[in-house]
Amino acid sequence: MELSDLEQGLRSVGSGGHVLNVQELTCLQCGLSILKAQEKYNTIFFWGKVFGQSSDYYVAYGLKDPEFEFPAKTFYYAGEDFEFKPMPKLNQEQAAKVLQLGIEKPFGGAADKSIEAAVEGEEEAPPADDADPEAEGASQKPKKLTEADRLAQVVQEIDFDTAVVPKGAHALSENHTIVSSTDFKGLGATEATALNKYVHFRPPVSIAALRALARSDAEFYANFLDPLEADLPKGCWAVRQDPSASLVTLRSLCWPGYIAYHIPGTTKYGGMYFGYAQKSKDLPFML
Repeated sequence: MELSDLEQGLRSVGSGGHVLNVQELTCLQCGLSILKAQEKYNTIFFWGKVFGQSSDYYVAYGLKDPEFEFPAKTFYYAGEDFEFKPMPKLNQEQAAKVLQLGIEKPFGGAADKSIEAAVEGEEEAPPADDADPEAEGASQKPKKLTEADRLAQVVQEIDFDTAVVPKGAHALSENHTIVSSTDFKGLGATEATALNKYVHFRPPVSIAALRALARSDAEFYANFLDPLEADLPKGCWAVRQDPSASLVTLRSLCWPGYIAYHIPGTTKYGGMYFGYAQKSKDLPFML
């Protein structure tokens, strides 16, 4: 959700049962404005709010200008102080280790807290001021995973499975980079309720989309993003139209708490996540 459309976006996804209060909204706008100025982003986006036991996490991201194809998303997180920090960048080994831990409980709210079980007989590391530099170099241990690492992993997973945008909202430029389409004027009232009119704004993984993206005339070919209708299990998206036909929302049943919206006939669309970052693993047996 772009910062300039934050208030309207919150009203659009309010049917999900979660919004921000006045204090949160004001502090969030200030925090994101500071982040935007410090990191020199043209636009900054609010991704969502991950609930914790003692405090919550507010997640945002910025888009860097792409050199080829997709712009890179850089994620940030903040606590109740609304001072956004870069989210840890995990390699494949670290992400796999987080998944291997199999943590099901909600986040605690302390980003620096270790999520790995303490090894029996292991002593805590001495404070940095009293540590011996020679001993530190001789017995350097791998950094333990923290709750911030777990947050980074689950945010990437949720974003991969969601990140919904209307089909046609983005196009490929002559430089083979993905940009906002100037021809997009919004979906019609009828087609806005069709699941096949929405795609994932991320690098495609389906063979059909990859083939379309590799074509030399891809700027004239619209199917270069993965469609929502191909997501598994079938029926994992719930599309609803407001009785006034002025708003369409899409809810993820895999990740309860994610809602995307589009206002038909306009270029207004977006999505947010409010939840405990827990996937509905029983969904295939419920549909």
